[in-house]
Amino acid sequence: MSIQFDNYVQIIFCTIASLGAFLIGFRLLSENLQRVANKGLRKLFERTSGKKFAGVGIGAGATILMQSSAATTVMVIGFVNAGMMTLLQAATIIMGANIGTSVTTVLMAMGLTSIGKYLMILSFVGIFGAMILKSEKAKSWCLTIAGFGLVFMGLTFISACMSSDMIRDSELIRDIFRARINPSWLEPFVLMFAGMVLTALMQSSTAVNGIILATIASGIQIGSGGNAVLFLILGVNIGTCITSLISSVGASTNAKRAALLHFLFNFLGGLIFFIVLIIWRDFMDGFWVKLIPDSAQLQIAFFHLAFNVICTLIFLPLAGVLVKITEVLIHEKKQEEEQKITYMDDRILATPTVAIAQLRKETLLLGDKCMNNLQKSFKAFLDRDTYAAEEINAENDEINIISKQITEYLIKVSGEKVSLHDDTRISILYHAIGDMLRISEISDNMVKYTQTSVSKSLLFSDSVKVDLNDMFHTIEQLYKVGMAIFETMNKDAFPELDRLEDQVDEKRKRLIDGHIKRLNDGECDARNSAVFINLVSNLERVGDHITYIAYSINELK
Repeated sequence: MSIQFDNYVQIIFCTIASLGAFLIGFRLLSENLQRVANKGLRKLFERTSGKKFAGVGIGAGATILMQSSAATTVMVIGFVNAGMMTLLQAATIIMGANIGTSVTTVLMAMGLTSIGKYLMILSFVGIFGAMILKSEKAKSWCLTIAGFGLVFMGLTFISACMSSDMIRDSELIRDIFRARINPSWLEPFVLMFAGMVLTALMQSSTAVNGIILATIASGIQIGSGGNAVLFLILGVNIGTCITSLISSVGASTNAKRAALLHFLFNFLGGLIFFIVLIIWRDFMDGFWVKLIPDSAQLQIAFFHLAFNVICTLIFLPLAGVLVKITEVLIHEKKQEEEQKITYMDDRILATPTVAIAQLRKETLLLGDKCMNNLQKSFKAFLDRDTYAAEEINAENDEINIISKQITEYLIKVSGEKVSLHDDTRISILYHAIGDMLRISEISDNMVKYTQTSVSKSLLFSDSVKVDLNDMFHTIEQLYKVGMAIFETMNKDAFPELDRLEDQVDEKRKRLIDGHIKRLNDGECDARNSAVFINLVSNLERVGDHITYIAYSINELK
């Protein structure tokens, strides 16, 4: 693909826009794969989990098909980010991707062209399918396809921008290739660095290798000749890792490790061959020319292939070691979890009564978080706001972290010498946390009801919304009374709690009876039934869980 530009500013804007398409594509790919292909892909990868050569074959085959090791590596990081692939599996596929891109270079040297640029049409196919299909699963598959297409489009246009006539015919780049470096011992370092920078800018080792092959074909000698061009190739191989590093920005810890693993493999392999070529000064002009005579382009292409095959043979048995190194260099983000807890400290565990009092405060805060999130999800349902889902889901994730931490502290406290009274208080907190998590799960259910209502164009009348609001207001009153009982251990408010709980049950019955009447009178769409009945039943369950929390104090005698 060739793009005409009038100036370098256009090239910069084209590159930035293409990078944006690439990152959007990666996000679509990762998120939707996790939704629809988790189980099937996991089974596929499990079949090859103990077969390293199978992983290498998958990586090489995918790269030869797509003509882009960057695209293959990005997809691998997407699989790791979605939790479908282990780091060890990713390592073998990345090694195979490097071999695949070397085959691409050989094909270019033979005059064959790439087919990867045609796959960007998948972005249109995927988004069009997502617009016309009704099934949520089918839409997710279509968005996955659109993500693939955007990844290809981003990589293709970045390559096209950076290999346009202005760049390809640039005297600066030609001078880099022809430059004689003084002192001469610096030349290998400069050329290797130049290869890294050019590939990082173009986001495509294939594009840079194409420029190198075209330069050699035009009769331009690179550097001082001899091994000089091979140092450039080594730099290109390291520079291609930038694409995977970019794609890991904002991804999971394991996805970042996969990107680092790609860099380590390419860097260490490049370092080994760098030393070999420094020592073996006549490798290119002597041994390699005799082995592959007549074509300078094929000599370079087959060197690239031999380099990646040999590196794979060296590091494949050490794949587990590389994975361990990435785990040491990139730690899990434990500090985020440590900041969730407010009142607890390990130093007070030795005083169980004090520790339990602090844990009660943490549990009350947890209950407030669950209720606040339920309020957000209920409001989002009434407002038909699907964009609130991300915030609600993030809050539920935090709730799960806090509940886990409280439970861990409860286990630690129960391991101390506690009285029978304190042991009962621990039991009460266990039960309360369980009921609070059920409320959190109901807020997640409401997110799904909102998404279903919007996607299927289900509408509810204003009078129904008023009745739902009335029921929810009663639940909020019930929560205040129930949590006051739980906090103060005062049983005097049980009659008020029971009265409000009965009101919630009655309002559920009235709402469902009214819905059935509207259905019989033809005033309501039958498609609304599943969402409406489940929603109202879930709200009643919230009342039940609040009541369970309050009545848990009856365990204390």
